[in-house]
Amino acid sequence: MSNKRKVIFALVGLIIITSIFIYSGNRQGNNQLINSHHTFGDFYVVEKEHHIEPGEYMEMWVVGYNGAEKEENRENYKVYFKDANVYNLIEKDQSYMFSISSISEEGKERYYLDVISSPNGTQLRGEGR
Repeated sequence: MSNKRKVIFALVGLIIITSIFIYSGNRQGNNQLINSHHTFGDFYVVEKEHHIEPGEYMEMWVVGYNGAEKEENRENYKVYFKDANVYNLIEKDQSYMFSISSISEEGKERYYLDVISSPNGTQLRGEGR
C-alpha cells in the first residue's frame, strides 16, 4: 500500500472518530435544558414573598400573571429577584412591565427577572438568583 493511501485512510478514520465524539457530546437525551423568555406589558402581582436562611441565602419572589390574557387562559408565574432594592419597590396588587427568563428542565421552570418597568414608566433593572 502506498503512502498516499495510508494518509487518506488515516484522515478518513480521524474524521469518523471526530464525528462520533462531536455527536455523542451534543446528545442531551431527556436532560435537555429549555431556554425561555417572556415579556409582559401588564404583569399583575398577586403575591409578594421572601424566605431568609440567616447567614446562608435570601430568596425573594413575586407570583403574578399576564393581565392582558383572558381569565381562562391565565398562567401564574413565580419570578425570583436577586436585587433586594428592586424587590422592595414592587407592590402587591399592582401591574408592571416584566421581562423574565428561565433556563431549566421541562416542568421545573424557575423564572428570573431581567427588566422591570414600574407603572409610572421608570425603568429598573435586576437579575434573578
